Amino acid sequence: MDLTGTPVSVILERLRAGLEEREPRRIDAAPPLLRAAVLIPLFRSARGIEILFTRRTDTVLTHKGQISFPGGQREPTDRSLRETALRESYEEIGLEPSRVTILGEMDDMFTSVSGFVVTPVVGLVDAALDDLTLAPAEVRSVFTVAIERLSDEQLHSTETREHDGNSFRIHFYRSGDDVIWGATGFIVHQFLQAWSRAAN
Repeated sequence: MDLTGTPVSVILERLRAGLEEREPRRIDAAPPLLRAAVLIPLFRSARGIEILFTRRTDTVLTHKGQISFPGGQREPTDRSLRETALRESYEEIGLEPSRVTILGEMDDMFTSVSGFVVTPVVGLVDAALDDLTLAPAEVRSVFTVAIERLSDEQLHSTETREHDGNSFRIHFYRSGDDVIWGATGFIVHQFLQAWSRAAN
């Protein structure tokens, strides 16, 4: 059950239907911008549905040491952004694409630091965490946080910043010693809104 009392299976189906019906906002990724995709991996557990995050190493090219979702730049051989998210997830954490049921896509977001336009892809995973194999050059470790916990407003804060004359809001989610923020925080906020709509 979710906090609303709605069965998780019902919420997941509503989430899938909502993502399918809604046209996600797309951003033109003309050069020099780069197109990328990340997977929001959802896992079933005794605590309901949990989201998997990665802790990046200090040797990756961008967003060193940060909390992120598995994903990366689209390759010419990728037939879709969903395929990009699944391929990168396999390369980074050893998650077999066949074990992921895609529920839909969310709004694009632009990362000004690295110049990526990122498409978040939501997937329900049929896998155990101990089955994953991490790419040591890219991923230091992984962890999960229950959606119910991420939805706790006491763990969420925002900050408004300026960049190139524009104001934008940064979302911070705290889970133990980890702080989820930046692009990942924005995607988490967007996902939790979609989850809340599906749960109510």
